[in-house]
Amino acid sequence: MSSGYPSEPTLLGVEIMTAWAASQSGNDFMGERLEALKRDLEDPVNEIITALTNLSAHLLQLRHEERGASFTETLQLVASYVSSQEQ
Repeated sequence: MSSGYPSEPTLLGVEIMTAWAASQSGNDFMGERLEALKRDLEDPVNEIITALTNLSAHLLQLRHEERGASFTETLQLVASYVSSQEQ
């Protein structure tokens, strides 16, 4: 899938979310990984935002290709899901 998004930041987004997924079992891998990224990256805030934005764009594109869902439809579905979880 060629989307025009650079692969390096996108892969950083995958790395961050992999750490998040691993942290769901009760460890603090996510916190540890973010602390390491803050030390290691030149501009951690912008690089992490770019990484997660690129990853999100790829996930929207993947859902569109697999299910035919528009980006807006997917974002509305996520917003509805998040809202329902807060109730």
